Amino acid sequence: MKNFLLRLSLFFILSLSLWGENSLWWWEPAVEKSNFGDALSQVIVEKIIGKSLTRASVNEHKLLAVGSILQFAKEGDVIWGSGIHGRHLLPRDYRFSHLDVRSVRGPLTRAFLTSLGIDAPAIYGDPALLLPLLFPEFKVQPIRDYIVIPHISEIKLFLHQKNAVFPTEPWREIVQKIIESKLVISSSLHGIVVAEAFGIPARFLRVTDNEPLFKYKDYYQGTNRFHFHYATSVEEALRMGGEKPGYYNLDALIAAFPYDFFQEK
Repeated sequence: MKNFLLRLSLFFILSLSLWGENSLWWWEPAVEKSNFGDALSQVIVEKIIGKSLTRASVNEHKLLAVGSILQFAKEGDVIWGSGIHGRHLLPRDYRFSHLDVRSVRGPLTRAFLTSLGIDAPAIYGDPALLLPLLFPEFKVQPIRDYIVIPHISEIKLFLHQKNAVFPTEPWREIVQKIIESKLVISSSLHGIVVAEAFGIPARFLRVTDNEPLFKYKDYYQGTNRFHFHYATSVEEALRMGGEKPGYYNLDALIAAFPYDFFQEK
């Protein structure tokens, strides 16, 4: 990790004037201002390169990082930690024959890309797992028994839920509430990812089939958990407690960051 910080410092010095401001694309909801997991893409990449970014056009040559967003990739785009969405499992959903893949969220995404003839290394991990390293000011201090983070499509189902935290809230506030909790119950994938990144037990909550299971399976398998269990109610999640901890190689994920892509800008 110290080598990573040193590499970042040197990278800042050597390439500060070369970075493009609109080299990253992330998904944004049509109605709400932001969605927690997708917003983290900008947060994480900006922290690594030390410069503010505006959202690229989907048709630009771009980096795709956090999120199930590979259906938005175009020819030659750079991929670092992104995943396939379970609603897009047909080759006709994709408009590329070549991608510059540095890492992916998990082995299911890699297998799908390989089936399309795309070379993808077996380097796995959601970039949100890097939050504790990139933002050491966040200190785990559990003061509440649990919180519930619904998927953005399920917010209306949890308006009266005790200890609900909505994914449309500012990302720093959500992270703070996560690290103040003893257990995170979440149908938002990044509620789970961020909790586990900070060592907070988390349980996947599935109360609708709004989101296919693919991305959750991809994340769990990418963290070496090929068998996981979800709860179908908050009460069941409280009885189950957190999923068993995963294993992931942060050094490999960090080393895969496309520094050269930003130097080209």
